[in-house]
Amino acid sequence: MSIRVVLGEDNVLVREGVRALLDSYDDVEVVDVAADAPSLLLAAREHQPNVVVTDIKMPPHFQLEGIDCAHSIRDLHPGTGVVVLSAHDDEAYAIALLGKGQSGLAYLLKDRISQGDELVKAIREVHGGGSVVDPVIAERLSGRRDAGEHDRELLVLMSQGLGYAEMAERLGTTQEAVDRRVTLVFTTMAASAGTGDASAVDELKRLHAAVVQKEMAASAFRSFVPEQVAVKLQATGSTSLREELEATILFSDVRGYSTLAEHLSPGEVAEVVGRHLSAMAEVIIDHGGMVDQFVGDAVMAVFGAPDPVEDHAVRAIACALAMQARQASLNREADEDGRPHVTMGIGINTGRVVAGTVGGSGRLEYTVVGDAVNVAARLQSEAAAGEIVASEITISAANRVDAEPMGSRHVKGREEPVQVYRVVSDSVST
Repeated sequence: MSIRVVLGEDNVLVREGVRALLDSYDDVEVVDVAADAPSLLLAAREHQPNVVVTDIKMPPHFQLEGIDCAHSIRDLHPGTGVVVLSAHDDEAYAIALLGKGQSGLAYLLKDRISQGDELVKAIREVHGGGSVVDPVIAERLSGRRDAGEHDRELLVLMSQGLGYAEMAERLGTTQEAVDRRVTLVFTTMAASAGTGDASAVDELKRLHAAVVQKEMAASAFRSFVPEQVAVKLQATGSTSLREELEATILFSDVRGYSTLAEHLSPGEVAEVVGRHLSAMAEVIIDHGGMVDQFVGDAVMAVFGAPDPVEDHAVRAIACALAMQARQASLNREADEDGRPHVTMGIGINTGRVVAGTVGGSGRLEYTVVGDAVNVAARLQSEAAAGEIVASEITISAANRVDAEPMGSRHVKGREEPVQVYRVVSDSVST
């Protein structure tokens, strides 16, 4: 008779991969799947499976839903075993799962899914009422100070991947006795890990919630600050960054914006421009650039800051070509939907800049300043719709770019003229 399994995993690729793996065994049948904790509990109640396999973190909160579900399922359905799959190789999570004195539970690292029969062995073990701890975790637990010699002997056997039957044979005892010892080991560790009146499980949840909250704050921070800057600020632990370096600056701006605004409603204009800016930002990031700022329908991007790279000029020109190609693709899609075309001009310049955080009164932003930035902005105004205009220094730094000279241009606020080129081919040498 097959072991009936309900599978809980929010990642559809992982979920279907595990389902296919389990269905390949003659003695295992996946009767239902769930993408979040509430659905998992509902499926367990509806199907009364022999075993539930669940990820440790799932919607709605991505905290310890797998462990909470395991305890709830064992309380409501004592005959159902639970295997918790986890990416966390921290023994505290295993103690949180097994520290309440319940058997029929397994804590297995996700790496084991692709390693032979480890997952199905854990399913068979909890189906028989036993408990399993990933060998990596068991080995680590065996070295804990609060593990006595009697406990350490058991944990060493678990670290070897042995099931209850094999451990009972090695120890010359029964599987029931092994189960009692395993339960005692983890409840003892949970009790010793607790502080005051708080249990180890509750303490772990608080710590984990704090980590999750911090990561959510970091994710929100990255939504408003360029990824490269966010990483650098977190690494330094400071809000002040400032350095002088050579970088390449790219400015793009929509042509004919006034005409768009005249013939479309504000909402339609916002949708058209939003689609354009989103696509351009993706292209910039794909080419290793940093989106410095959006100004209306214009974009300023930086290559070579905050992380210096030698080929910043090459990246910037390749990015500009890709941006024009991407917009052409968007315009073809617009033809099918009856939406207006968007065209843009792009200006690029290379030079020394000061890159860092600027501002005050509680508001800071990361940007680059200097003559090179001013020149790039002016060159953008020289570019017609669909054109890419670059300075001589950028063309030289990029090496063997097909470009045609446009002559010299006087830039406002600058005495020396700038030699300007029009990029006419996508043959960028790297």
